[in-house]
Amino acid sequence: MNILYEILVLLHVLAAIVGIGPAFILPVLGKSAKTGSQLRFIFGVIQRINKFPKTGGITLIVTGILLMIVGKLGFSVLWLNLSLILFVIIEVIIIGFIEPNMKKIVQLVMASQGEKFPDGYAESMKRIMPLEGTVHLLTFIIILLMVIKP
Repeated sequence: MNILYEILVLLHVLAAIVGIGPAFILPVLGKSAKTGSQLRFIFGVIQRINKFPKTGGITLIVTGILLMIVGKLGFSVLWLNLSLILFVIIEVIIIGFIEPNMKKIVQLVMASQGEKFPDGYAESMKRIMPLEGTVHLLTFIIILLMVIKP
């Protein structure tokens, strides 16, 4: 069982890198665009990279629960339970609020032409930014919980 546990930990850490890394980088990329063509290019990249956080997130939850089972911790450890709850909250924010708005923004950006940002882009991004900030904060708390295991 020890080797299985170690493999699951490795998969869990790799899933965190693949799943969480892009989530922190993508907003920075979006803010770096200075022209309409740069913005369209960045949103094209974001569309391609966006599958990594989804795959990583699914892998994180599956390997995390398997680690709880294999490690015989079940749901008896407070920091694990808190991490799971925060993860569910993150997923609700992303799936329920950020993704629907981002789909509209992506359509707006990809349909635009020229070097000006499309009308409504800045306002739409301002609505998403607090949600992304919340996701980043909750993700940081989960990472902290995973490292210090209080």
